[in-house]
Amino acid sequence: MVRMALKPNGGGPTDKGEDMDFKEIVKRGLDEYLDGLRKALYGLTAAERRFQPNANANHIDFVVWHMARNEDQEIHDAQRTIEVWQCNAWYQKLGLPAGDDGFGYTVEQVANLPRFNMADCMAYYEAVRRATLRYLDGLTPEDLERCPDPERHPGYTIGRMLIHLIVEESQHLGQVAYLRGMQRGLEYTTSWPSARTPLPT
Repeated sequence: MVRMALKPNGGGPTDKGEDMDFKEIVKRGLDEYLDGLRKALYGLTAAERRFQPNANANHIDFVVWHMARNEDQEIHDAQRTIEVWQCNAWYQKLGLPAGDDGFGYTVEQVANLPRFNMADCMAYYEAVRRATLRYLDGLTPEDLERCPDPERHPGYTIGRMLIHLIVEESQHLGQVAYLRGMQRGLEYTTSWPSARTPLPT
């Protein structure tokens, strides 16, 4: 059993903290970046979300949609099951392609991404997260070494997938925060309490 003592507030290791297994550690990482994403999106206008520093850059709408799609794909590929995106027809609700996730998109596809309501996109993300948490609850330490698709992705174990998921999504959160900062300045931090941090109600 993989266990580590962490401070209850999400800080570093401590002898007096909670004794958590790997699932709780992963959940806390997932919770932190999703909370940071909510803060990074708070109060942004539709125009701000579509801001691109140059013609070759992503905009916030694209990055957030891709974040949600990435988590959906990773979790359901691991289970060899249908993604929330298709299973619950979220692509219809957002008016986006049923088979797309944004990976490999051209600059034209990013710029011309159909416009959607961010509340709908985040509702999709929340649905994905619920599926992710259900999946995590059913994992055992032995599952971390299992490779769901050894023919297509040899060596890509469940453990590596969870590591990659947290790292990639955190990188995308940084992109969203940076794009916000380019427009609104030093307004907040994504992970730690700050007097400048907007707190969604």
